[in-house]
Amino acid sequence: MSSNEPRRSPAAQLRAMSLQWPDFEGEKLPDGTLLWTGPLRPKAQIYIVSVLWKPGAMFLPYVMVRDPKIRPRHEGAFDEIPHLIFFKDDPERSGLCLFDPEGREWCPADLIAETTIPWASEWLLYYELWHLTGEWLAPSVGYESVARMNAAESRAVKDMLENVH
Repeated sequence: MSSNEPRRSPAAQLRAMSLQWPDFEGEKLPDGTLLWTGPLRPKAQIYIVSVLWKPGAMFLPYVMVRDPKIRPRHEGAFDEIPHLIFFKDDPERSGLCLFDPEGREWCPADLIAETTIPWASEWLLYYELWHLTGEWLAPSVGYESVARMNAAESRAVKDMLENVH
């Protein structure tokens, strides 16, 4: 991402979310990170998700499921959940892998309300189907489980999650 690339302001992101997803509560944390928490119902049940995004950082929105917690299939391991940004220090705070890291599918000019939230709902639908079938039925790229993160990305996630309770 270049410094010339257009960006949505934090106020524009907060406004779009409040208009398009009124059940989500949004706030700006002291470090500038934007945080939204709200319900999504892809098919079988309602999930409470949190979305974090730090404006100005080269960082994609980070979505985690708060309730009910995501879980592996019966007798499976947590790191076997497909398309998850695995956070080994606290697996229940792992993020949903919604973007092709090399595909430039999201940039700061995009509205989280129009991209990330619908993609998270779609991910949850495929997660429900995976629990039923054992197969990840969504079109996807890259590794199916335990998304690889470089050290800088991992540190950025850890720093951002320290501010969220």
